Amino acid sequence: MAAAEGPGYGNSTYLNETEDPESELFDLISYNIGVYNQNLNLTPSALKSLIGDEQILFVITLQNGGEMYALGTTENAEFVEFEKLEELTGQEPSLTVRSDESTVHSIIESPSPVQEFSEAVKSGKVTVEDAGLLQKLILWAMSMGLAGLFM
Repeated sequence: MAAAEGPGYGNSTYLNETEDPESELFDLISYNIGVYNQNLNLTPSALKSLIGDEQILFVITLQNGGEMYALGTTENAEFVEFEKLEELTGQEPSLTVRSDESTVHSIIESPSPVQEFSEAVKSGKVTVEDAGLLQKLILWAMSMGLAGLFM
């Protein structure tokens, strides 16, 4: 699973002068979700188990102090919907993933995004809330540095 290598991603020339950094971050994540979906067959089974059939709320703290909200829906670990939210009212996600803008960029730009995600979970830079028992076991293994047992 490789990070996006499309034109402009990973360098500052992509930033449209009129586009805000929040929209750029959402576009970058959305693009990489497409890359993830295209490479689903290469995704470790533990990660597939973590996000199998879920409605996932992403809460990302931005460098400017604000927050970006996005909602993703997965079926059989494939993202079938991903949308930016303006507010959190009325959302009932099965999982909530929290992180910060810098960590998200580190994961996306890594040559090994799954390993980078695992390290971010281990360090507490990514947290997952409302997880079920199997998901908690996978996250525990990641936080203990044992993710290799599952991946």
